[in-house]
Amino acid sequence: MKERLVETLRELLTINTSNPPGGEEKAASFLYGLLKPHIPDIEIIASADGRANLFAKIGGKREARPIVLLVHLDTVPADEKEWSFPPFSAHVSEGFIYGRGAIDMKSQVVCTAFSLLELVEEGVVPENPIVFLATADEECGGKFGLCYVLEKKEELKSAAFVLSEGGFVIEEDGLLYAQIALSEKKLSQFVVKAKGTPGHASAPHGDNPNEKIVAAARRILSYNSPLRVTALARSYLNGILKGSRVGSYTFRDLREAVRDRRFVRFLVKRPDLNALLRNTIALTILRGGEKINVIPSLSEAYFDARLLPDQSHEAFFKKIRRLAGPEVEIAFTEGGISTPIPSPKRTVFFRLLKEVIQERLDCKVLPYMTAGATDLRFFRSLSIPSYGFFPLVLSKGEAQRMHGVDERVSIERLLLAFDIQKEIIRRLMLTRV
Repeated sequence: MKERLVETLRELLTINTSNPPGGEEKAASFLYGLLKPHIPDIEIIASADGRANLFAKIGGKREARPIVLLVHLDTVPADEKEWSFPPFSAHVSEGFIYGRGAIDMKSQVVCTAFSLLELVEEGVVPENPIVFLATADEECGGKFGLCYVLEKKEELKSAAFVLSEGGFVIEEDGLLYAQIALSEKKLSQFVVKAKGTPGHASAPHGDNPNEKIVAAARRILSYNSPLRVTALARSYLNGILKGSRVGSYTFRDLREAVRDRRFVRFLVKRPDLNALLRNTIALTILRGGEKINVIPSLSEAYFDARLLPDQSHEAFFKKIRRLAGPEVEIAFTEGGISTPIPSPKRTVFFRLLKEVIQERLDCKVLPYMTAGATDLRFFRSLSIPSYGFFPLVLSKGEAQRMHGVDERVSIERLLLAFDIQKEIIRRLMLTRV
C-alpha cells in the first residue's frame, strides 16, 4: 500500500493545477477513480470550465453532523527555469519527491485519501458521517472552490469539526514542535493605481504614473508595524524558544523579549516568526508600460498584507492611504479581505490530536496561528471548530520551499505522516460528537 501511496502522489503531482488558471477537474477525476470503488457516495462538483471539486461521504452509525477532512487540489504557479527539476515531473532524487504542491498540499490530499481507503477496507464504521472534500481555487480566494461547494452542500455548514492544512511538525534545533493551527492572520490585499500623461520617453514631463507608483510603494513598504503579542503567538513562541539563546539574547517570555533590541534583531532573520508578531506587507505584482520608449498612462502595484487577528481592516487601510499619498488611488482587491474567527483550544479534537501526536512523536504540541490564509476561514466564520494540521515533519529549510523553488517532500517522512494521519482519522471516526 505504501508503494502505491508514493506512486499515487507522484501521479497527482504531474497534474498541473497551477492557479491561475486552476484546471483542478483532472485532479478531481483522478481522485474519483481512486475512491469510487470503496466510497460509493462520491461526486464531482464542477464550478466552471475545467474547475471542479470532489465530495465523498462515508455514512455514520447515526444521522449526525459530519466531520470534514478538507484538502485543496490547486497549487500556486511554478517557473520551470528556476527549478532543479521540472515542477510537474514528480522527479525523485535522494529520497525526495520534487513537485509543485508536494507540501502545499498534495501530500496531505493523498495521505488523507489513502487513510480513508484503508480504514474502509478494515471495516471501520464512523460514529458521525465523514466527508472528504477536495476543493478547487483555495490559492485564489475560493470562489470556484469551497465558496461554491458550501452553497451546494448545506450539510457542510453544520459540520461538527473540520481538519485541514495550516500546521506541520517543525524541526527546530534538533527538537520537534507540532503546530495545531487554531487561527490565521487576516487577509488584506489591495491595489495601488496611478494615472499619468502618456508620451515619448525621450521627453519626460513629470506626470509619469510609474514614478508615482514607485514613490508610493517605497513609502508603504518603509512602514514597519509595531510588534504585538497575541495569546497564540505567546503560547507558540514560548513553547519553542523558552530557555534558548537567540543571537545574544536568552529567551524567557515573549512579553519581555519584544522589548529587547537583541530579540528584535533576531526576528529580522526569522521572517516566519516575525510574521506572527506584526502586520506584514509584501509587494507582489507591478504593472506599468508595454514599451521601453513609451511613458504609460496607467501603472498598478498589488500588495498582499496580513493583519494580526485583533487589528481592523479600516484602521490599517487608513494608515496605508496616508502613506501612499494623494497622487494614487487605492482599493481592496476582489476577495482580498478576510476576518477569520479563532477556533477554541479546549475541545475533544485538540485532545485527540495531541494524544496521537505524542504517542507517535517525541515533540511538544502547540496551538498555532498561520500567517497565510486557508479555506478554514470559511468554516471558522460559521463557528465550526476548525484545525489546521498535517503530521509531516519539516525542517525550517524544507518549509520555506512551500510556494518557492524546488518544493519537495521526503518519502520517509511522507510515509511517517501517513501512519499518523491514518490514526488521527481512525480516532475521529470513532469519536461521537
